[in-house]
Amino acid sequence: MTFAILKKSSKFGLLFLVLSSVLPVSAGNSLDLSGVALAEPEALSVPTEIQASIPQEDAGIINFARVPDETGFAVLIRSVYGLDINSADAIRFIIDDGFHVPYRRDPGFDTVRVVKLDQAPDERVTFLWAVYDRFLEPFMPTGYPAGRVIHIKVEIRDIRNNILRPDPFEFKIETAEEKTASRKDLPKTNEFYTFDPFSEDGGGAAIEITEGKLRGAKVIYSSLEPLTPEFGSPNAIEEINLEGIRPAGLPVNLMPHTVFDTPVALFLPVSENADIRSVGLAYHDGTQWIAAADAAGNILPGAEGWLVPGSRVNHEQSSPPLIEVQVYHFSAAQAVVFTSFDGNRDEDQDKDQNGGANVVVFASCFINSLK
Repeated sequence: MTFAILKKSSKFGLLFLVLSSVLPVSAGNSLDLSGVALAEPEALSVPTEIQASIPQEDAGIINFARVPDETGFAVLIRSVYGLDINSADAIRFIIDDGFHVPYRRDPGFDTVRVVKLDQAPDERVTFLWAVYDRFLEPFMPTGYPAGRVIHIKVEIRDIRNNILRPDPFEFKIETAEEKTASRKDLPKTNEFYTFDPFSEDGGGAAIEITEGKLRGAKVIYSSLEPLTPEFGSPNAIEEINLEGIRPAGLPVNLMPHTVFDTPVALFLPVSENADIRSVGLAYHDGTQWIAAADAAGNILPGAEGWLVPGSRVNHEQSSPPLIEVQVYHFSAAQAVVFTSFDGNRDEDQDKDQNGGANVVVFASCFINSLK
């Protein structure tokens, strides 16, 4: 499977040059990936592409995806020449919530964050999440109006003044009734402070499920994150519906719907009758199930921007066994077993390496429909 590309060739084929001033502002938040091997980017047909968005395009409009009112809006950007994230006109969001007059936000505002996915300098970032946080607005409601369709246009300028014309996205916010329903059947959890290896000061926080069949599921995150991670109801997750796959554990619903400044350490339970060494990773992008990584931790096409390369750790001795990975944004995860192959991998090789069995963790973004 491939990562859902939200662009259309007609949309992205037109690029033009403009002259514009560079406004010095404070740099956006960046991610320290020193020493981490990153996947090589694919060649782009145009100078800049938006490769994905959170929420997905038309979420809640053409499907039953749940989009909370406090959702952040994020776009995954690749640029051949790079973006100067210190420049206010590198990325522009134009937001129309149907209530306020359409307004513009850029990296000069505290409501816009940049999370780097490469090790390039801030003046030439080629792979990044750009995030607009409505919940950080100081002079308007922190949540979008319930049940409204939100329209956001994104304009991008690279360091060579190539302009990606305003690209429109839209999604529908959940109703008040859907929001109330999402707060039911939440698992029992415990919150505590812990050592955070990704934090400069070593301080961090964690939340862990303490009771029930999901006991042991845990996230460790930076205490400086603008939104606090939490577990949602497992009943709010759609069942896996792919041929050749069977569950090997229960789903773990993860919230909120945002890209984190610092990757979150996610601990996923695996059924004790499954060989954790044969467990891979996958997630749901809001519209389809996508394989994310093999059992060796190699990232598969579609998982860039979700999974941090080289972050997997197996905790075989824990009860239940746990897979630890770092993720840039949240999804709801579930262990599953591949019972057939789709032809993308060598079946004989898989059998030789894994004793004839493959286990993969699949995930669905928590915005999926409530049952």
